[in-house]
Amino acid sequence: MILVVGAGVAGLSCALAAVTRGADVVLATSGRLRDGGNTALAQGGIAAAVGPGDTAEAHLADTLSAGAGIVNTAAARVLTTEGARIVRELLDVGLPVDRASDGSVSLGLEGAHGVPRILHSGGDRTGAALHTFLADRALAEVAGGRLQLREEVAVASLIVEAGQVVGARLRPATAQSGPSALSESMAPSGPSAPFAAAAAAAPADAIEQRADAVVLATGGYAAMFPRTTNHAGARGEGILIAARAGALVADLEFVQFHPTALETGELVSEAVRGAGAVLRDAAGRRFMQGRHPLAELAPRDVVAREIHRVVRAGDAAGPGLGADALGAVFLDATPIERERGAGSLAKMFPGISAALAAHGHDWTREPIPVTPAAHYTMGGVASDTLGRSSLPGLFVAGEAASTGVHGANRLASNSLLEGLVFGERAGAAAAAFAASGHQDWGVTAAGLGVRLAAEPVRRPGDTAKGEAAAAKRIADGAAEGAAEGTVGGAADVSGVADAIAAALGIERDAAGLAAAAHVFHREASRGSNLAEFAGLVCAAARARTESRGAHQRADYPATDRDWGGRRALVLEAAREPVGVG
Repeated sequence: MILVVGAGVAGLSCALAAVTRGADVVLATSGRLRDGGNTALAQGGIAAAVGPGDTAEAHLADTLSAGAGIVNTAAARVLTTEGARIVRELLDVGLPVDRASDGSVSLGLEGAHGVPRILHSGGDRTGAALHTFLADRALAEVAGGRLQLREEVAVASLIVEAGQVVGARLRPATAQSGPSALSESMAPSGPSAPFAAAAAAAPADAIEQRADAVVLATGGYAAMFPRTTNHAGARGEGILIAARAGALVADLEFVQFHPTALETGELVSEAVRGAGAVLRDAAGRRFMQGRHPLAELAPRDVVAREIHRVVRAGDAAGPGLGADALGAVFLDATPIERERGAGSLAKMFPGISAALAAHGHDWTREPIPVTPAAHYTMGGVASDTLGRSSLPGLFVAGEAASTGVHGANRLASNSLLEGLVFGERAGAAAAAFAASGHQDWGVTAAGLGVRLAAEPVRRPGDTAKGEAAAAKRIADGAAEGAAEGTVGGAADVSGVADAIAAALGIERDAAGLAAAAHVFHREASRGSNLAEFAGLVCAAARARTESRGAHQRADYPATDRDWGGRRALVLEAAREPVGVG
């Protein structure tokens, strides 16, 4: 039996692939299957080389270029090659997409793509349409008795025996846990609580679900940031569950900020810029011209960073990407309405148009205020192109995984494609693993294409660094001021959310990261899962002493050739036996 955790595009693709191969599958989701999570929120589309003259190799080249030098080329080739095949198959079986008047598939252009290759459904409702299509297929399998569905259940921990994952502990998803995949009761209860014991324990209402293989498709961690485009459940808790069980995690420092979101975090799709919208500062200048050859269609990390710099440099009002700066940069979509005719924006982007109207913006007549927001995370559980992790029996797919397919920065609209491709591959591999009689399918760090960090991340409760040193780090952080990416003093890091926003944003530095690390460690010891996971992200960001893609260090502004690879972390306590049934 295979347990698939998560019912977004990756989880659904995984479950369907495993069922197709004759496996018994349980699909567990913390909400209702129809909810959709992050998948349903995706506006942009699905990137695939299915248009005339386009090729998987051209798509691969764009993916490599956006990834800032550390893309796993083999994984990216699987993405673009298998992705084109899967998308064609979905079109053949009726996936609804936008089409031209002659019936051909309409293909849009988005940032850093060399040619139009983005498929959309309902204009800006692609994720919702794709999720509905896959959910309908999954429910047909449930009705036929070939797939078991367990809704409103959360994962408390993995069950590990003799170094192999053999199941998971599930509990009812409560109002307190919300969409979260992880029980707060799993965190250590005090400064000296044994981490292994905490990981092995289970809440009173948890039940054991034994499985030949477990696939985590629980999403990423962009929702840990106060301003985010993500579903509230995307806080990295599935990744933390795997790390607690001993799995390697990689590339956690790479967090992509979407350049154009509203103050409320609602996304304004990159497809809008692809259709002709431009970015302007408060003086009306198109500041992206001259900053990058592709201007507004540069890779997302470049555009978000330039918005950040415009604001900080005083080219627009406000000292940083905080409340005072909102509205300092504007997205001007009026050229689309003017050139394509009245009603064009509403027809092309109905969801965005409705959201803007609800906030009192008329983007057909005037530019709208935008700001970067945490959108996608390249890090996750280190895995190969079959979804295998470093722990036998544990597979991972979608944004919860780190295959290296995106490198240091994801190419626009490659995320839904990633879920389709690697969800299917993980489902097939998990089915094969279950049928093999549990052969050792765990993969080493070298096999995963990552270099293991020299030192493990310390577990909560380890006070070896000492409170005096931590206090000095906070003082050092205060001396650096309150700029974005720098903790501006003890008051700014009193809470985990404040520390995340201040230290792990678009631009980071050593002082801010060190002060935030103290907060994360302290609050993790008091039982905060969010703080514990943020500590992992912080450790990865502190270790990478260079700027590359979506990881920018003010104190290390250059890209360092010696850092031209991917790095993995392991929790120190995970080296101890955990989850013994």
